[in-house]
Amino acid sequence: MKNNGNTLLVIAALLLAGIAALLVWQHAHPKPDDDTSIVPAAYDQSISDGTYTVAFSSKEFGLAVNETQMLVHPYILPCDPAFDYCLYYIGSAYDGTNFESAGLRMEKRTDLSAERLCLDTPPAGFDSSVAPSRSASGVAYAASTFDSAGTAAAGHSADGSLYRLFYRPTNTCYEFETRIGQSQYMNYPAGSIREFTASDQAAIKAELGRILAGITLPGGEKELWK
Repeated sequence: MKNNGNTLLVIAALLLAGIAALLVWQHAHPKPDDDTSIVPAAYDQSISDGTYTVAFSSKEFGLAVNETQMLVHPYILPCDPAFDYCLYYIGSAYDGTNFESAGLRMEKRTDLSAERLCLDTPPAGFDSSVAPSRSASGVAYAASTFDSAGTAAAGHSADGSLYRLFYRPTNTCYEFETRIGQSQYMNYPAGSIREFTASDQAAIKAELGRILAGITLPGGEKELWK
């Protein structure tokens, strides 16, 4: 009888040990809820030079601080090489079309240290008589816009606008340039690619516009070119 008692004690101890191990495993591996749908994590990023902050939340845009960091190498670059930051399109929605690139270039213009000089100097390559198409002003800043600041090359063209921001507390001039580049659709053999349409261009332009509208100054001012 004594052996039987010892056997029962051993069995009971083993059962308790097994139950304890199971509870530990269940705690480390909780059962998922009945709703097994996965909510993707937010993709929010921001960059700042200490004065302005740019927020973007699209996986379709990459960030480069120099030309070698760009993962795309089209004929028309998304940003001219002189930039502090470049947000550029890396999505695949327009693969197989004559779309080439899209980007937002950001650069501190240390050569334009006076407010009027910052706001009124035409984009590079434009005649000195070209004036801003519109301007805006707040307590801490003034802003101007040059529409149709695009460029062209044989078989390629780029549409874009150039935006200037003068931050009065530090007398600093910033330049922001949007660009959407494409090659000439008619130069391709019929049926070999799809056309990058006006609605496609409008969609990317709207995304770049949303990023621009969200640029924020230390005092909380945004929509600086409204």
